[in-house]
Amino acid sequence: MRSEKHRRFERIYSGYKNDVLKLSIVYLGDYQLAEDAVQETFFKVLKKLNTLKDDSKLKPWLFQIAVNVCRSALSHKSRREVPAENVVKSSPAQNDLDEKLAVIEEIGKLKPELREVILLFYYQELSREEIAYVLNIPKTTVDYRLRAAKSELKKNLGEEEDYE
Repeated sequence: MRSEKHRRFERIYSGYKNDVLKLSIVYLGDYQLAEDAVQETFFKVLKKLNTLKDDSKLKPWLFQIAVNVCRSALSHKSRREVPAENVVKSSPAQNDLDEKLAVIEEIGKLKPELREVILLFYYQELSREEIAYVLNIPKTTVDYRLRAAKSELKKNLGEEEDYE
């Protein structure tokens, strides 16, 4: 018979596995590394699950762990840019990638602190407050980084692009 902790973990895993994988793919730029990051993220979630008392904070808590795992993976690889061709070649979801390739490539070229906020805001649809919690930075810093990242993306992709 499964314990309540294991049932809770299974619900979290089934509900968020794909979201964590998408975040990890774009963050790391490599499908294999992303799969490893997902496994490590959920291993840590299982170990720390009893520390999460308020389920309303589940999503930011989970993504905080995922971002930290991705940061660690990047620092171990000493990678600074994410080549878009890795995402394209190794990602199973390849529909509409021709249209998204330029955006993914430019996101991969952003500084890590700008890339994080873009991924969390647009790909994971976290609020600015949740991003501040996930990254352990003030909300004003999140706002600044979002503006800076959007400005850089617009400049590199052309002014006709709108990411609001």
